[in-house]
Amino acid sequence: MSATPEPPSEHRGTSRYWRLLRGFAAVSALATVSSQLVFVVSYWISSASTLATVLGWLAGAVPNFFLNRRNWGSTGRHQLRGELARFAVVSVTTFLLAAVATNYTEELAHNLFAASEFRRVLLVWGSYLGTYLLMFVLKFFLMDRLVFSTPRRHEQVR
Repeated sequence: MSATPEPPSEHRGTSRYWRLLRGFAAVSALATVSSQLVFVVSYWISSASTLATVLGWLAGAVPNFFLNRRNWGSTGRHQLRGELARFAVVSVTTFLLAAVATNYTEELAHNLFAASEFRRVLLVWGSYLGTYLLMFVLKFFLMDRLVFSTPRRHEQVR
């Protein structure tokens, strides 16, 4: 008999976004840590920003997709192909932005810190990290409105 009253619909929508944002932030943090570690180690070893960017991107993109798919509650196999294609567009665009940023930063770093490999690695890594930090908010909205679009999923169920 002590049923909890249903919250107003606008409150449910707000709490949904906070839940999704918390999950997205946790997934992004995990993907960022793995991506950053792979990037900085591979760049330190190879000194090739493009190769390090590709390896770092892969290390973050794979867990990012599967964990965010779960965060948005998408489990259907029939939706997987479309979600993966839309995720690939968002993820590859972010990757390309990071590749351009690290490439230009690497050129700058070689001119500024030719004698200091540590400073060069630090500067290039900063541009890689900065690109992903700048994309965080945009990617959240793209994941919600494009990649794992809830209204589209509800329409398919009906």
